[in-house]
Order: sequence, then structure tokens, then C-alpha cells
Amino acid sequence: MNKKYLLTLVTTFVAVILLSSSFVSANSQQKTPILNSLNSKEIYYQNKPSFIQRAGNLNTVKILYPLSSIPALVEKESNFTIDFQSEGFDSISVIISTAYEPIVDEIELELENVWKTDSTWHVTTYVSLNTPEELYNLTINIEKNGEFVSSSQPRAVSVIDEFSDNFSFIHLTDFHIGDPRGLRENIWQTIGWKAAKKCIEEINLISPDFVVITGDLVFGQLYPFEYTREYKKCYEILQTFQVPTFLCPGNHDGYVQTGQDGFKLWQEYFGPLYYSFDYGDYHFTSVNSYDWPRFARFGISYLVFNWGGYISEEQMKWIEEDLENSNAEMKFMLLHHNPLWDTKNDSLLKNGYEGREELLSLIDEYCVDAVFAGHVHYDNVTIQNDRLYVTTTTVSSSLSSEDAYWGYRLIEVQGRRVTSYNYKEPKFSIPSYKLNCKFTDSYTAVVENDLEVDIKAHLTFLLPLGNYNVENGEIIMQREKNDSVDIYIASEVKKESDATITLSLQQSDQI
Repeated sequence: MNKKYLLTLVTTFVAVILLSSSFVSANSQQKTPILNSLNSKEIYYQNKPSFIQRAGNLNTVKILYPLSSIPALVEKESNFTIDFQSEGFDSISVIISTAYEPIVDEIELELENVWKTDSTWHVTTYVSLNTPEELYNLTINIEKNGEFVSSSQPRAVSVIDEFSDNFSFIHLTDFHIGDPRGLRENIWQTIGWKAAKKCIEEINLISPDFVVITGDLVFGQLYPFEYTREYKKCYEILQTFQVPTFLCPGNHDGYVQTGQDGFKLWQEYFGPLYYSFDYGDYHFTSVNSYDWPRFARFGISYLVFNWGGYISEEQMKWIEEDLENSNAEMKFMLLHHNPLWDTKNDSLLKNGYEGREELLSLIDEYCVDAVFAGHVHYDNVTIQNDRLYVTTTTVSSSLSSEDAYWGYRLIEVQGRRVTSYNYKEPKFSIPSYKLNCKFTDSYTAVVENDLEVDIKAHLTFLLPLGNYNVENGEIIMQREKNDSVDIYIASEVKKESDATITLSLQQSDQI
């Protein structure tokens, strides 16, 4: 018996035993997804807008945009449009509330316009100048004939002071919630999805402008009906991000296993399989590179017929229209399978990467500046025709190269060009488990930076109301409510060193 195959069988057996507490037994019926469900018992974010149960015959509300997986990035003193489905209403209000902070601001947005196209309603809202720069939950309240109903999306609106030509984002990929293969790298960090959670903690500490995740959010290839458990758990874990997150699917997200279609659950939890968004004058096209027909995505546990790339003609037409209609200063593409590489070996039938060459032609024709991908579980950087193709390693699964490790990649854009994308040359991403933050008490935190580069750490302190001085940091924002104040701190932490950040009351406030 092949040693690699034997190792896979042993790993699977160990996984079933060690992860039994995490993988609850699934039944043959899919549970109602928590996305926009008024009857859900759990919504995974800390500050929950009030959910009002359906009253009488009043219809439900389903938010289509923005979502926690496709948030709206909004400048102050500007507007954005919400898309939702509803049978009708007499009145409507829109509220945003801080997504994860202990001090909760609830802000009712001004409505500028409401209209309907086909079965979808659209409401344009205005964000005022005095709205704090924050990540917010979104709640729509509607009333009809004296009955009320609400629907919410966590972490769906990010308010910023203004868009800039200098910004950063994190690229991570192959999240793989439910994947036992990480046991071969580190058993204890795999159990309970600790590696994925640790990655999020570190990214929150770095606090980029946003995060992009290019596929394989879940595993979907171990036991019957596992998607039910994995999508719910993945959704829960993603809500711990304190920065906006944008997702695109990979092959593990879309298998058809034991009657479950992974992409159906993706759409219920995360929304569309492909879309685009803008950060100011910068355009991002998110592609589904596992767009195989349903029958070609079929699998039975580890036996899957195709796990390589495929882009349908319908999606290819949309990609071309999306790129053609964008006048952005820079264009970026997000997808799971790097189009530079054929994926014939990722198919039992030796099917190649359908649409790969046409996609590369569109990338060149419409001057896409950088393409971000995953799938292979190692780092790679290639420049072809002056286009940057970046592949980042996995967050928590098995590794496919001797020099690979778990990690994520920080991308920096300055002056309308990508200025940094490697932690270490010539290709490497940031290794996880190198950053830590510990609060020794309410006024003191220690940041440990074992990386070989300096970082700027972002922390939040909840303290009694007062005026504070900070040692080893800078106060960048404060929010007050009742007798408490949220203090946002940025601190420069040198490479391979620790920094102690301490807050103290100013003398005038001391008793």
C-alpha cells in the first residue's frame, strides 16, 4: 500500500476520534441557515441588533447586500445602497450598530431614496460626518399595517474617514474549517480550529483596511452531511474578525456530497459565488474558479472527480463586463485556482483548467495589476506580462512544500502601486503564531512580536470615563458611553521584541 495513502487513512481515523467533540453527528436534513433567518436562535456576533419575530402575516426581510462576506466600504459624508427582498411595507428604517466593541453605538441612517426592481428593493442611505470610523452591524426595520419585522447582517458596513491611495489588506486562503489534514502539522493547534482562530487574532492586531479570503473556507470531504456543521462553524469563526472580510469560494466549498451541494450552503451563508467591489479608486473582482456543472462536482468522501479550476462561459462573460466597466486606478482579481497553472492533475478524469487561457487574456487586456490565489498550500509569487500573481499558503491545513508553513500575507498599496507583498523574499507570507497580545490588567497590555519585521499593533481598552495618557502608544480614537470609554491605541512594536502599552489617568482626573 502506498505510504502517502496509508498516512491519509490513519490521519482520517485519528481525526474522527480527536475531533468528535467538534463534529456533531449530522442528520440527513439540512438545518435552516442562520443567514437572514428571523427564527435563528444564534447570530454570531457580539452586539446583536434586536431580532423581532415575524408577526401575523407580515413577510420576512432578506438582505442581499451588504453582507458580512461582502461588506459596504463607505466614506463619511457619502451614501451606499442596500438591496433586500420583501413583499412590501409602509415604513422602513435602517440602523447600524458597532459590531464587536463593548460600547455599542446605534445610529439610524438617513434615507435618501427607496425603489424596487423586479423582486428586489433598494434603499440608499447617507452616512454623516460624525459617524465614528468603525465596523458595524446592519439592521433593517420595516412596518406594515402596524406589524414590525427586522433583519440584520453582522459586520456588513465599514465606515472610514476617507479612501486613500495608501492602504493595506491581508490575503489569506485555504481556511479549511473541518479539515483533519492539519493534524499532520500540529495536532493541538488543529483541534477546535485553534490555528484559524489564532490567525484571526493576529490579523485583528495588525488591523489592515480589510481582508480577502480566496477559497476553501470549509473541508466538505470527510463524512456525510458535514457541510451542515462546517458552514455554521466557519460563519461563527469569521464573525470574530474586527475588520471587513471579503470571500470567494474554492473547490472544497462546492462539492456535491451525500445530497448536499456546498455551493447552495455558500449562497445561503455568504451570498453570491462571484461579485466585485471597490475600495475608492481600486477595483476587486472576486471569481469562482470552481464553476464546474453540478454533476462534475460530485464526490464520495475523499473520492472527488474534479478539484481543479473551471470557469463557465456565463461567468467569463460577467468577468469581462466587470473589468470593461471599471475605470479604477488599479484592478485586482481574487480567485482560488491560479490561472497560470493548469490543474489537469486535479482531476481523476484529467480534465484541465477550463477557461484558464481566456481568463489570462482578459487579465492582460484589461490591465489587471495583481491576481491573488490559493489552493496549493504553499507560497508563490510570479510576475508575467507585468502582472503580479500571488499565491499564499494555507491557514491551517496540510502543507504541500518543504518550505511551506501556516500563514497569511500582508499587501501594501502606496501611491497607486503595490509596494509590498512578501514577508521574506522571494515569496514568503507571514508565519502565524509569531504575534501575541496579553492584557495583564485593564490598563496594561503586552504585545510580543517574534517576526523579523516591525509591526504597528492596534488595541482597544475599556476603562472608566476619564482623560488618559498612554505609554508606548498613540490614542487614535475614543468612544464614550455612560461611565465608560473605549480607547483605541496604535503602538509601534519593533521586530523580535516586546512592547508594554500602559494607560494612566491624567493628574487632573486623579482623586
